[in-house]
Amino acid sequence: MNIRLMKLRKAAGYSNRDEFAEKIGVNKYTYRSWESGAAMMNAEQLWTCAKALGCSPNDILGWNDEMGDFDADDALTVDEREIVDNYRDSSPQWQKNIAMTAKAAASESKKD
Repeated sequence: MNIRLMKLRKAAGYSNRDEFAEKIGVNKYTYRSWESGAAMMNAEQLWTCAKALGCSPNDILGWNDEMGDFDADDALTVDEREIVDNYRDSSPQWQKNIAMTAKAAASESKKD
């Protein structure tokens, strides 16, 4: 199973893995083994990491809800995650507005 901890940790602004291990309350060697894929975390540890990284456990595991499959190269940046979270927190009408605005901005940006 592809664990994307390093990419998500760095995207969340934690450049030092030992400091991140301390933040989530685990031994640095334990965290290193998770990041390298030598060991697997349990569900509680997965949840703690996800909360600290501002992502979902699915993001760490590489599970892509829309595709229904694992996708190791499609992690969201911190800004992208914020946009998605804001979209999901909006009412249905505002979600339509946000989607239309994003589509229009993308279309305009391709004209440059």
